[in-house]
Amino acid sequence: MHWWLLVFLPLSCQGLPEHELLELELDYGLAEPQRTSLLQSSLILQFSQDYKHIPRITYFTCQKPHLQTPNQIPNAAEHRDAFAAKNFQLIKSLYESELFVRIVLLDVLAQSPTSGRPNRPGNGPTGGFSQTPSQAQSNSEWLEGVLRMEALRQIAVVDLACGAVSRRFLELASAKMLYSEKFHWLLIEDFAWHGRTQTAEGSGKRDDGEMEEEEPPGQQIQATDDEDLPSIESFLGGMNLYMNTELTLAKRMSEAAHYTLFDVWNPGLNYGGHVNLTEIGSFTPTEGIQLHTWFRTTSTVRRRMDMQHARVRCMVVVTNKNMTGTLMYYLTHTMSGHIDTMNRFNFNLLMAVRDMFNWTFVLSRTTSWGYVKNGRFDGMIGALIRNETDIGGAPIFYWLERHKWIDVAGRSWSSRPCFIFRHPRSTQKDRIVFLQPFTNDVWILIVGCGVLTVFILWFLTTIEWKLVPHDGSALIKPKGGAPPRHHYQQQQQQEQVEAPVRPITAVSVVVSKEKVEEKQEEYEDSTPIDAGTLWQRCYQKLNKYIKDRKAKQKKAPERVGLFLESVLFFVGIICQQGLGFSTSFVSGRCIVITSLLFSFCIYQFYSASIVGTLLMEKPKTIKTLSDLVHSSLKVGMEDILYNRDYFLHTKDPVSMELYAKKITSVPTTKENEADEDEPVDPNPVSTDPAKSYRDIVHSHETGAHAKDNAASNWLDPETGLLRHLGFAFHVDVAAAYKIIAETFSEQDICDLTEVSMFPPQKTVSIMQKNSPMRKVISYGLRRVTETGILTYHFNVWHSRKPPCVKKIETSDLHVDMDTVSSALLILLFSYAITLMILGTEILYSKWHNRIQLKWVGAT
Repeated sequence: MHWWLLVFLPLSCQGLPEHELLELELDYGLAEPQRTSLLQSSLILQFSQDYKHIPRITYFTCQKPHLQTPNQIPNAAEHRDAFAAKNFQLIKSLYESELFVRIVLLDVLAQSPTSGRPNRPGNGPTGGFSQTPSQAQSNSEWLEGVLRMEALRQIAVVDLACGAVSRRFLELASAKMLYSEKFHWLLIEDFAWHGRTQTAEGSGKRDDGEMEEEEPPGQQIQATDDEDLPSIESFLGGMNLYMNTELTLAKRMSEAAHYTLFDVWNPGLNYGGHVNLTEIGSFTPTEGIQLHTWFRTTSTVRRRMDMQHARVRCMVVVTNKNMTGTLMYYLTHTMSGHIDTMNRFNFNLLMAVRDMFNWTFVLSRTTSWGYVKNGRFDGMIGALIRNETDIGGAPIFYWLERHKWIDVAGRSWSSRPCFIFRHPRSTQKDRIVFLQPFTNDVWILIVGCGVLTVFILWFLTTIEWKLVPHDGSALIKPKGGAPPRHHYQQQQQQEQVEAPVRPITAVSVVVSKEKVEEKQEEYEDSTPIDAGTLWQRCYQKLNKYIKDRKAKQKKAPERVGLFLESVLFFVGIICQQGLGFSTSFVSGRCIVITSLLFSFCIYQFYSASIVGTLLMEKPKTIKTLSDLVHSSLKVGMEDILYNRDYFLHTKDPVSMELYAKKITSVPTTKENEADEDEPVDPNPVSTDPAKSYRDIVHSHETGAHAKDNAASNWLDPETGLLRHLGFAFHVDVAAAYKIIAETFSEQDICDLTEVSMFPPQKTVSIMQKNSPMRKVISYGLRRVTETGILTYHFNVWHSRKPPCVKKIETSDLHVDMDTVSSALLILLFSYAITLMILGTEILYSKWHNRIQLKWVGAT
C-alpha cells in the first residue's frame, strides 16, 4: 500500500546522505522484507568497509527460510515470498557496491544425496545466485570448493534465517577449522525471521485455495528438525572456536532498526574452554557501527588474555638419561643447568606466557626434536603432525624441510656450538722464533747492507796493499805481529839454532819428498800436454795453473786482506764478536766503526724483540675449521642429535673431511653409495652391510655409540672437555662454560680457543600448523622480551664465558725445546755440512796423492 513511496521518495529526498535516506525509508513503514534487506545490506557494507577493511565478501543464504514465528507470518507461502524478496533486494544492493561479492546457496546441505533434486528457477530469486555443486560431491568437498584457505583475508556472512541449514554449514566450517584469522565471520540473526512457522497439518493448502507445492523429502525432514533448534549462543558453544577466531554475532532483538554486536571466541573446545560472548557495540542506520571504547583501543590478543585454565598439551625434549624427580621439577630448576639448557630455557619462557594468559600445561617428553627417519618425522615434530600435542616446549632449528609441517611463533634460544680446545703453546710458527723479530724487508735490508760492507772492506784492503807495499808484508796484518810467512821464517831459524841436529829419518823423508816433487815437476814439464787421455790432459792443465800461482806467491809478498776475511769480519760484528784484523788507513777504520755501531743497534732491537716474543701471548694459528682438520689435534663431538644430523645432511667439504678423518669411520655399503648427500669414509673399519651411515647417526637412540669403537669420539660434555691437551671438543658454549669455570685453571682458560663448524643458530618456538595458539605465544614471547624476562632467564641458564686473568708466571719465562729448536737445527745442519765437506776434502787429498805416486813410480 506504500508503493508510491518507492517511486517519489528519491525525487523528494535528493541530496540527502545515504544513511538518512535509509532511516527515512524505514520510518515510512516499508514492507518488512524491504526494510530488513536495506538494514542488512547497510550492516554488511559497513562491517566490510569501515570496520574490517576487507573488500572480499562471501554471503551464505538459502532459497527458502526455515524459521518459526507463527504469530507474525500466518502463511508459509507468504513467508517464502517475503524471504525471497528480501534476498533479492539484499543481493542487488551488494552487487551494486564496489566490493568483491560472492553469493552461495546453502540449500544443497538440506538435500539428500539420493532424493534431492535440482533447484528450479521458480523456487526463489534467480538474479545473482551462484550455481549449486553437483549432488555427487560430499558436503566437505563442497565446502572446500567454496571457502579456500588463501593468503588474503575474506569475510563470510551467514544468514541465520536459514535455520538448520545454516547450523549445518557452521558445523562443517567448525570441522574444517575455518574459524581462524583468515576468515572474518558475521552471523546475522534478525527479529523478523526469528520465529517458528506454523505448518498446517493434513491439508497443506494455501489461504487462497490453491494447492501448496509438495516439499522435497530432504526439506520435509529438515522442517521437522527445525522445531527444536537450540539458541545460537548454546549452539556456538559446541563449535571449534579458538583464540584467533574472528566471529561477530549481530542480533536484532525487536522491530527497531537496531543490531547488537557480540564478539564470540573460545579458548579452545579441545583445550576444555567455554564459549565467550561479549557485547562490543551496536549498529543503527543513522550512526553505523558503534563499538565500545575498550574494544576499539585493544587488540584481539589483549582482549582474550584469560583462557580460563585451558589445558594445553606441551611436549618437551629431554636428553638427560639420568634425570631424577618429576618432569616439571627438572624443567624449572637449575640443577645440572648445563644439560638440556636450551630446552629448559624455552620452557621457562612458555611458563611466563602461560601465567600471562592463564592456561595450564599437560606435559609429555621425548628424546628427539624431530628428524626425518624412514620417511617420517620422529620426536616432537612428529607428535605435532600427528596431533599428539599442541605446542612444542623445546625450540628447534627452523629448516626448510620443517616449514610445511609446523608453525613458528618467535625466536627463543641462540645456540652457538663450536670446537673448544686448549691451543698448543708451541706451534709451527714458534720454531722460527729467531726470524720473528724482524720482518722480511728488514732482513733483506740487513743482508744488503752486509754485502755492501763486505765489498767496500774488500776494496779498501786491496787498495791499501797496493799503495803501501813495503818490507814484503801486507798492510792489513794480523793483530800483534808480522805477516804469517815472515813469522814462519823467524820461527824456523830459531828452531834451527835451538836444535841444529835432527833425526836422520826426518831429514831423509824431507829430502826424499823434495826430490819426489822435483822429479814430478820435471816429469810434468817434460810430458807434453797433448799426450795422454782427455782427463789426463785436463788434470795437467789444472795442475800447471796451480803451480804457476804458487810460484807467483813465492816471489811476491803474501797478502792477507782477502774477500773471505771481509765476510768473516761482517759476520763477526753482527754476532757481537771481536775484529780478526786491523787496518792502517782511516777509511778502513771508518767502515769498521760504522759496522760496529750498526751491529750494536741491530742487536739491541733484536734481543729486545726476542724477550718480548717470549713474554707475549703465544700466537694462535688454528683459527678455521680447515686449520683444525690439518692440525695434530684429536677431535670429539657432543653426543647430541643435531650434531649427528648435521653430518648426515651437510655438503660442506671441510666438515665431511673432518668427519672422515677425525670423528667416525663410515662403513661402505650399497645404501651409502645410493645416498649422494652423505659423506663416505674411504677407509672403513667395518664391512657389516647391516650397519650404515644412517644407523651410526641415529645410534644415540639405542646407545650403540657407547659400545662401538668406531663411534668412540661421541662424548658427553664432561668427558669431552676434560680430555688431555691436544683434544678439540665440539659442544654448545652454554654447556661448556659452566664446566670450564668449575674445573679449568686460569692459565687453561686463557689458552682456550673456539672454532665454529657452522654459524650460530637461532632457534624458534613451534606449534601445530595453523595453530590458534600461534598469536598467543608470539605475543607472549614479545612481551617477555620487552619486559626483560627473557634476559633474566638467559642469564640464569646461559653461563658466562670465564674471564681470562693473564698473569706472568715462572713457566712463561722458561724457554722450552720447541723454541730453541730452530737454533739447534741450524747448528746440526752446519755440522752435517762440515762433515760432508771434510769427507770430500779427504777423498780429494787421497786421490791427488795416489795420482802423484803413480806418476813418480812411472818415472
